[in-house]
Amino acid sequence: MKKNLLIFLIPLFVAASAYGQTVSFLKENVEMKLDASHITVSGEYNFRNNHGTVANKTMFFPLPLATGELKMDSFSVYDVSGQSYIRNVRKLPAGLFFQLNFNGQEQKKIRIFYRMDHDGRTVRYLVKTQIGYWNKALSQGIYTLQVDDSAIIIDSTSFKPDDILANDTRITHFWRKTNFDPDKELEIWFHKQKQE
Repeated sequence: MKKNLLIFLIPLFVAASAYGQTVSFLKENVEMKLDASHITVSGEYNFRNNHGTVANKTMFFPLPLATGELKMDSFSVYDVSGQSYIRNVRKLPAGLFFQLNFNGQEQKKIRIFYRMDHDGRTVRYLVKTQIGYWNKALSQGIYTLQVDDSAIIIDSTSFKPDDILANDTRITHFWRKTNFDPDKELEIWFHKQKQE
């Protein structure tokens, strides 16, 4: 009896696994702006339906936990491919959840924007959680951190930047990743320099 049950369950498991991989997360391009009070994140995320049939996928986008005095100021999810905002977005402590409908073999680009407070010491972008949700390395990730306030000093980051560009009023950190399967989140530690 147990053997028959196992034989019955194996095809169901394979079908469920295949169904779970119907949509792939291909790449992300994330721009972060840090000021004295907020971190503003605007990212473009590319997905593809790998099958020839229509797919309806629950999407999850993780957000840093906002606690106590630290609040999320605003957020939006925009379907660039469909030229429309996604209205039915559920914001839970873990992040944003929403539905995306794909035609067969369709690729979609989604833009997610949010702005939230920080504690004046650290901010994080949940790249490990985001990629881990898809159980597959990300083919391409581009991350930019822009600081326009000369009083904000970046002390360190959890990933070494590929480039740092600086001028009189702006410092920009760049990270470019391929086949990216991170073992940690992107964290930025900083302090605000006292003005004399």
